Amino acid sequence: MGGAVQKPYPKEVWSPAGGWWSNPKQWKRNTAIVGAGLFTTLAFVWYKSAQLERRTQYPRGWIPSMLWSKQFKENDPNFQPPEPL
Repeated sequence: MGGAVQKPYPKEVWSPAGGWWSNPKQWKRNTAIVGAGLFTTLAFVWYKSAQLERRTQYPRGWIPSMLWSKQFKENDPNFQPPEPL
């Protein structure tokens, strides 16, 4: 495993990506930390979007955001969403 033989390379060349044959320390941990941060951020944005979503007219057909939108649950609890197309 590992592909080709690692040949000599110029040491004075700097690369933000790590250069030739980079193997950063703790890359698995760093990837997990970034993934958890992205998940947390996206979950917060999703939650806030569902709380702030308002429609001036009801949609003519079924849309997925009816399942989590606060407007449909609070303003019209008897509202029955139309069947999916």
